[in-house]
Amino acid sequence: MTSTSLRVAALVFVAACGPGATSAGPTSPAPPTTAAEPAPAAPAAPATPAAPTAGARRPSAPGPNLTPEGVVFNFKPDGGKGKKIFLAGNFNDWKPDNPQYLMTDDGTGTWTITVKLPPGTYQYKYVIEGTNWVKDPYSPGDAPDGFGGRNGKFDVK
Repeated sequence: MTSTSLRVAALVFVAACGPGATSAGPTSPAPPTTAAEPAPAAPAAPATPAAPTAGARRPSAPGPNLTPEGVVFNFKPDGGKGKKIFLAGNFNDWKPDNPQYLMTDDGTGTWTITVKLPPGTYQYKYVIEGTNWVKDPYSPGDAPDGFGGRNGKFDVK
């Protein structure tokens, strides 16, 4: 588990249990290390879509949802289904057609993707059919997009 995953898991734990709660730690023991052996540093990694975890249940709430697996984005476009919906934001240089950020339809018209993100503040939009940039109406915050509209905005701690 990366340090980002641990921070997200701690955030989810505190949000669910309250700020005074504590955790007993991981459920499986860590491999033994010698006292002279330093722990390896986690390399900084760019944002990447996460592969679904077997048996893991994705949050179904609209908007960005922080989970131990990454940020799960759920979007249900108005007016029916799109054929291709991408996620674009400052985490992928606002590329509206990056195949790594192609969302998948869950069969109910809700489009979803999970993205691993390091701590920071992020802005994003959904891109329908390559030309229609849509702000997430369920984003926890927003910011000017520089074109007279608004971007969705959220923080990963």
